[in-house]
This record gives sequence, C-alpha cells and structure tokens, in this order.
Amino acid sequence: MKKLLSFLTILLMLVACRDDDFGNGSTSTLQPVAYQVEVSYEKSVYGNQHTKKATVVMTNNNSGDTYTLDTDANGYANFQNVIPGTYKITVSKKMLADEFLATFGYQSASTEMSFNGVQENAIISANIQKTSVEVKGARVGDLLIKQIYYAGSHAIQGASFRDQFIEIYNNSDQVIYADGLYIGQLYGKVNTATNNTYSQANGQFDWSKSIGMTMGNAANTDYAYADYVLRIPGNGTQYPILPGGSIVIAQNGVNHKSPLVDNTGNPINIQNPALTVDLSTSNFEVYLGDYNLSIGQPVYKFDIQNPAVPDMKIAYWGRTGYWSPNNDFIMDNLGRDSFVIFRVDDLDALPDYSDPSVVTVNSNTRYFKQIPNSVIIDGVDLQHNNPNSQRPKMLSASIDAASIACDGAFNSQAVIRKTKELVDMPNNAGKRRVLVDTNNSANDFVKQTANPRGFQQ
Repeated sequence: MKKLLSFLTILLMLVACRDDDFGNGSTSTLQPVAYQVEVSYEKSVYGNQHTKKATVVMTNNNSGDTYTLDTDANGYANFQNVIPGTYKITVSKKMLADEFLATFGYQSASTEMSFNGVQENAIISANIQKTSVEVKGARVGDLLIKQIYYAGSHAIQGASFRDQFIEIYNNSDQVIYADGLYIGQLYGKVNTATNNTYSQANGQFDWSKSIGMTMGNAANTDYAYADYVLRIPGNGTQYPILPGGSIVIAQNGVNHKSPLVDNTGNPINIQNPALTVDLSTSNFEVYLGDYNLSIGQPVYKFDIQNPAVPDMKIAYWGRTGYWSPNNDFIMDNLGRDSFVIFRVDDLDALPDYSDPSVVTVNSNTRYFKQIPNSVIIDGVDLQHNNPNSQRPKMLSASIDAASIACDGAFNSQAVIRKTKELVDMPNNAGKRRVLVDTNNSANDFVKQTANPRGFQQ
C-alpha cells in the first residue's frame, strides 16, 4: 500500500508540473526571440557604409541549427523566432566591379570582390537581441585550393592517412606558373576553451601575448601562423598550370590501391582498393626523408618516396634547433587544420614565434612562421564534424569566412570546391570550368569521395 501511495504521489507531482518547467512556457529561456544583425563594410578602408544584400548565416554552436537571411537596403538582417543560445555568425557578399564603383565611387582593382565577416560565440537571449559585424574585402583569387583530402581511408582496409593530398587549381583564363608557390599548414588552438592569459574571446590563441611580440592585436587580425611550410620547386617557368588545370600534391605519390613495402621492408597490404586513391601521377609529393636525415632524424617508415614524382621543398619545419617532432606531412584526420597558399620573396625574413601559452623557452619549445594576410592567395579553415567539438578559426574572415568538414575520419572523403559555370575557351578549345570562390568555405565546398583532379559530383 505504501508503494502504491508513493507512486501516486510522484504521478501527481509530474502532472502538476507546469509546461514552462520543461522549457515550453512563456518564461522559458528557449522562447524564440527576434534578433538583428547590422552589417557594415570595414570602416578603416571603406568608410561608414552599411552592406546591403549580404547573406547572414547564424549557426547554433550546440544544435547546429542555422538561420539564413539577406540584409535589407539599410544593411540590417532582422531575424524572427530565433532560439536563444550561442551562435557563430558569418556574413558574405560578392561584388562585381560595376557595383563596387557605384558603392564606393572608385574602380576596383579586380573584376570581382568578396566581402566576408564572422562573429564567433555570439550570445542570443531575451536580453541580447542585436549585434554588428564588419565585412572585409578581398579579391577573388586566380589560384585556388580546390580539394583537400585529409580524412584518409579505412585504417585496415584502406591506406589510413598515407593517401592524403591537396589539389591547387587555376581558376583564371591565363597560364599561371606554380614555381615558388608556398603551402602553409597552420597552427592554432583546436578547442574553444579560453584562458584569460593567452586566449582571445573566441578561444583561439592571442598571439599578441607571444614572447617577443610587439604589434598588439594586429598579431591576431593581420597574420596567420604556420606549423609547416612547403614550396613548389622550379626556376619560375618550369611548372605551368593551364587555365582550368590543377596540380596534385601528395603526401606519398604512389598508387595506394596496390600493395607497397614501407621503408623498413615490411609489406603494406590494401584489403579494399576502392577505398583509396592512385597518387602515382601526382605532380609533387612531400618526402621528408632527406630533410630528416639532414637534422639527425630517421626516415619515417611510411614516408615512401616515388622517384618519378618531384619532391616539394621543405621551406619551414620549425626554427633551427627547435625542429618540429612531426616527421611526415600528415593532416589531421578530424579536420582541425587550416591551409593557405601564398607567395613571398623571402620566407626566411618572416619572423616566427612560440605560441602564447609558452612562458619560458626550453628545448621542446616550438616556433610558428608568421604569414601576413596580405600575401595569402587562398585559404581554407577545416573543422571537426562534431558540433560539440568545434575549434576556433585560424584564418581571418576576409580569407575564409567560415569552415568546411567531412563527415568523419578515415571515411575516404575530401572537401572539394563547387563548380560555378562552364565557359568557352578561345579558338574553340572546349569548355573551361570556373569554380566557386566567395572566400567562404561553407559556401564554396562540398564533401564527397576523394577524387584527384576530379570535380564536384
């Protein structure tokens, strides 16, 4: 009888609970609210002008839910019925030369400009119902990062991480020489946990706190920081990329579908060749064997060299005497990397810094090359596929306003740039594929099975 009374008591208590105890009542913190985003151009460059017809995307950090709206003629995006929470807000706008002239009163340096802005960890609540975002302009690049295959293939049935590659594409109508082009694999925090001593508000490193840094917040806004830098060899006109053509840069330029032998003489068997790719016809590969030997380190057993594929130059692998412990060009399978392509006359002249968490330099301290945003041609922020494991951006919004992710690790997926249009080539030479380039990887890329020199399916 006592058990029955206890059960009835609990049942009555549940029935008596109000709707808002479960988040459905009028006082619930989940009650939708109106939210306004004010968008303007970078004031220091373009003056005090609002941005009309810009696309604003708000993504909930926890649920992944998104809200999308264009700004009105006054530069405002007025959202209705937004669930309160913490959001990432990205803003993008593409502008052709005629609109640029009409907006700012002078001619653009290029036929097409891309404006982007981002605000991370924006709080939306009953008490906070508006914010403002500045967008920065960048010309649409001629060379693009077309494909990044970082996820790798099945660790047992495929090639694991050994088949990773990056593809660079010529999106212009002119021949561009790849000679001397740099590729940077960036460094930064891979979680959003903040530390008031060395973190920015979004959780990323506050590089202004690095030992020896004297430039203030410009260290965060005007630069990226590279863990590793690779350079394409050549005399200046040795490696042309034709309009609509590309180059593939492999971690290992071999056929990963076939059995191999590693550098210790052990066989590598591939159980399911369909899961991986043939990189034996890559334009370049990243072989670190000779470099490792030059600094007294052994050759990594999986860093397999194909003599038929030219080697990339190792331009930066840490400060002299503070070499990186990574002995191969390996991308993070979970998508916590960022990549840039850039040109600079003297890479060695660019400074390098330890990360801001370093207080005292010792033999294990690592240094990271500071790359000015002004020399970056294109960049992509990758992201963890799990909304609850997101990392803060490494790149400025003017280079990449958002990020892109595969569905997981070791699943044979790459991120690949979308096709914008097909255009006629001169002299009836066929069609040239123009790829999407808005400096916003969430708009510009799709995820699909890796396909060297392939296109969006």
